[in-house]
Amino acid sequence: MPDVRRILIVKLSAMGDVVHALPAVTYLRKAAPKAEIHWAVDARFAELLEGNPGIAKVVPLPIREWKGRPGSLATWQEAGNAAKALRGGKYDLAIDLQGNIKSGVVTWLSGAPLRYGFPREIARERQNLWFTNRRPAAVEEDRHVTQKILRVASGPFGGEFRLDDLKGEIANTPEEIAAAERMLFDAVPGAAPRLAIHPGTTWNTKRMDPEFWAETVRLLRGTFPSMGAFLSWGTDREREECHLIREFAGRRVELLPRLGYKALAAAYRACGHMIAPDTGPLHLAAVAGAKTVSVFRATDGNRNAPVGPDHRFLQAPLPCTACLRRECDRDAECRASLRPAEVAAAMAGRMGLSSPG
Repeated sequence: MPDVRRILIVKLSAMGDVVHALPAVTYLRKAAPKAEIHWAVDARFAELLEGNPGIAKVVPLPIREWKGRPGSLATWQEAGNAAKALRGGKYDLAIDLQGNIKSGVVTWLSGAPLRYGFPREIARERQNLWFTNRRPAAVEEDRHVTQKILRVASGPFGGEFRLDDLKGEIANTPEEIAAAERMLFDAVPGAAPRLAIHPGTTWNTKRMDPEFWAETVRLLRGTFPSMGAFLSWGTDREREECHLIREFAGRRVELLPRLGYKALAAAYRACGHMIAPDTGPLHLAAVAGAKTVSVFRATDGNRNAPVGPDHRFLQAPLPCTACLRRECDRDAECRASLRPAEVAAAMAGRMGLSSPG
């Protein structure tokens, strides 16, 4: 491997996908300790990377704004300036950890002579292969998405890694952590333990009904009478769901305000526990240090769920589970195949007991 002084990671979106790629920074800091690491990301998600001690520079790209005004002079000028800035980075190595056309273009525009990316069978869009010139072979044992990401990131350095040794990081300041502690205490004074819940996700085939989460809270409260539950949300629909959960679940359940990514990570860190479907905030909570229990239906928990002894996922037991369908005639049956008691028992285990009371 030639001397590498500057590396560009390209992982543009979305929230959960960026979080899944964070262990690549930890790996690269070990594999190339003298290299400067930059990260190109959709500007909406740049906050997730700010303050990370392993990242020398975050390169935010206003991709959504450009898509909203395609063909305009301002878009062309901004995109041209962004391309010049990427070229000016003088990267020795660019690593595309997304695998679509957009990320491929950014990787190519970096001007890096070595441009690593996913092989054909893993790349999200086949045209991505036009823009990379090194593609480590897929390994059948790499079932989890972070393993697939690390297989590419490790390619320039021999291709060996241990997932258990590579943790991602969301950098919170002491002030952010203190603010989160105050917010939770003011919402539910004396709550112990604390439980975060984020019911929202973009796919209906990942969602569970508000009654499901409310019943899970009620079961846990039978064992933990002083438990406080904190509901996070990001859209008006999610806020309405959270209001229903609070109404159904009863006392010591409160909605958090709408928070930015860093403040949300600090809140999850302060909660220490999280239940959710397959959604970006689940992965944010896990990397922030919360113990998690998650439910998976249309997506595969073996591929996407947080890993490690502090985390557990429950997969819908239907034979068609992990179907990746956004609409399904069996959606109601799939939801009913998962039980609040299972989630409550798994979370009680994370909280230190074998089952809820």
